[in-house]
Amino acid sequence: KKTKMADSRTSPNLDRPQIIRVAVGSKNPCKIEAVRKAFREILDRGANDGNSDNVTASSRSVVKLEISAFDVPSGVPDQPFGDPETRQGAMNRAQAAFNAAIEAAGDDFSQYPDFAVGLEGGLEKHLYKPQQLSTNGVGGDGMQQTEELWCMAWMAILGSNSALCTLGKAAESNFVPATQNYSCNKNCDQNGREKDRKFTWGYAKTAAFLLPPALCDLVLHKNMELGHADDMVFRRVNSKHGSGTVGKLTDGQIDRMDYYVHSLKMALIPWIRPELYLR
Repeated sequence: KKTKMADSRTSPNLDRPQIIRVAVGSKNPCKIEAVRKAFREILDRGANDGNSDNVTASSRSVVKLEISAFDVPSGVPDQPFGDPETRQGAMNRAQAAFNAAIEAAGDDFSQYPDFAVGLEGGLEKHLYKPQQLSTNGVGGDGMQQTEELWCMAWMAILGSNSALCTLGKAAESNFVPATQNYSCNKNCDQNGREKDRKFTWGYAKTAAFLLPPALCDLVLHKNMELGHADDMVFRRVNSKHGSGTVGKLTDGQIDRMDYYVHSLKMALIPWIRPELYLR
């Protein structure tokens, strides 16, 4: 028999950690750790009045993240080009991870994911004709047109209007989870997860950075995926599971995980400001 737990759904009990289940459409450890870090820092704000400045290593954690990783197809080429293709790949991964987690849970609604996340790296190709500077600093004749490749990535997050998903909402948010009006006996499992949740998407794009000519040549003229081109140029093995191209080019100042974390937090904006997005 299912018991009524409306309070835990509409106003989570912060005296004990809340279990948040996140399905990730990748088994890449770098991506998984980026998701873990971004979600923990946003959702743990619930114990600190929505103020991320108060979240420290000694802060009481109010969330227990249970991340399940799934090796799912992106539905786009191995090396996506442009925003539409890359964003679609991230969406496809998130949706496929969500479906895989549902299938794995079967009839056990308590194991259904609260969020699903897709991360997809891509490239932007631009034709650029730089202006040559003369010796006196005045622009001279145009130089030969060149092809440039810019590296970027898209994040796609699927989540609902539940109290668990909006645990990290801003302190001044007046959003009331839709689950407040649900009958737990009819629509929820014993842990307060609703079977009739309303879902929405959150998206964000990373900063873009210019790739060096050696990498551009391998990608554009040898049809290599960036990760493989990186391994060849920098004589590494499986770099995309480590610091990535951004880590190598910045000499470790920004590794691949950090590169993803900021954009994942931006993709979580609909659940930070749910009163503006979750209608």
